[in-house]
Amino acid sequence: MELIELKNKIISHFKGNPSELNKILNEVEKDTSVFPFNEYEHLISIFLSKGHLTYNDYINIRTEYIKSNINLWLFEISAPRGFGEKFAQTYIKGLCPDIQIASKKLDKRYSGQYDLWLDGIRIEVKASRAVNSDESSLPLYMKALSRNTQHNFNMNFQQLKPQFCDVFIFLAVFRDQIALWILNSNEVKNNRYYSIGQHRGNSGNEGQLHITQANIKEFEKYELKEKSLKDAIKKAYHRLQKSKK
Repeated sequence: MELIELKNKIISHFKGNPSELNKILNEVEKDTSVFPFNEYEHLISIFLSKGHLTYNDYINIRTEYIKSNINLWLFEISAPRGFGEKFAQTYIKGLCPDIQIASKKLDKRYSGQYDLWLDGIRIEVKASRAVNSDESSLPLYMKALSRNTQHNFNMNFQQLKPQFCDVFIFLAVFRDQIALWILNSNEVKNNRYYSIGQHRGNSGNEGQLHITQANIKEFEKYELKEKSLKDAIKKAYHRLQKSKK
């Protein structure tokens, strides 16, 4: 449930005439919001005081909102490493306990080029969050989008180095769902949405991949929909080996 859906859900309980509703909405819009007092708290308070909303109505709305926004806390993580490494890699390892953190013990040539290791397969994990790209001034948690959103978003997976890994796991956080796409390095390198030379002076050693509202359906064939992440990784690796023959 996105914020506009929450607002509409609250308004649907209004029992007065349109002019009274417009007066309330104007009052809320003109009010200055400072955390934790915001327009939704203000609107709910007015509706409760005027009898448009019962306490049980409020509890039902609150429960539904919480259930449909289980990942909202992830949009409040500000440190890139806290989100991209600590959360994303921990989440991946939780889905597949056989995955190990990459190290020289597992790969003598390892020097930080990739993140994880599975039976000889070198894995890089990249994570991003789906936020409304048309609302640049708002904090992430207010721009967070659901999987079935109609809003524009641009998830930019950065610092990709296909030459140093076998398989990429792209993790996308929506406010109500986490999606995983598993591509091998050739599928990333040859993808039309992949661009090299992300940073000035890197001589084309790394690139980026954009998944947006406009192209997300093109990645459906790579999305994890089966139960086993391990199997999906091995299938991607098998496609890589096959493409080299």
